[in-house]
Amino acid sequence: MGFCKEFNARTADLKPDVPVPVEIKAKKDKSFSFVTKTPPVTYFVKKAAGLTKGSTSPGHSTAGFLTLKHVYEIAKIKKQDPSNVLIDLPSICRNIMGTCRAMGIKVLTKEEMEAKMAEAETQA
Repeated sequence: MGFCKEFNARTADLKPDVPVPVEIKAKKDKSFSFVTKTPPVTYFVKKAAGLTKGSTSPGHSTAGFLTLKHVYEIAKIKKQDPSNVLIDLPSICRNIMGTCRAMGIKVLTKEEMEAKMAEAETQA
């Protein structure tokens, strides 16, 4: 019962649909400790791209697009994880870009994204 109350207190500020990875350590004396982490990169990528799931065939079809600014903002959030404290921000960005590639989401510069949006408007 103590775990539930403490977990609910730590996660009270999060939205109900946000997945929260938790690392729980139970001890022999029935005490426990746990660490809540930031949501997975895939959650942030799908949220930023406005998707519910990635591409069914990554590398062959594109499910959506993100800008480098989105990647940087996600990296700043993931930097707060205890496991990423010693990793520099460019490395986290490269990791996120790899996740995007694996999900079939193309990462574009701001200029490329604006050109893509203008092209979509002319076709509509």
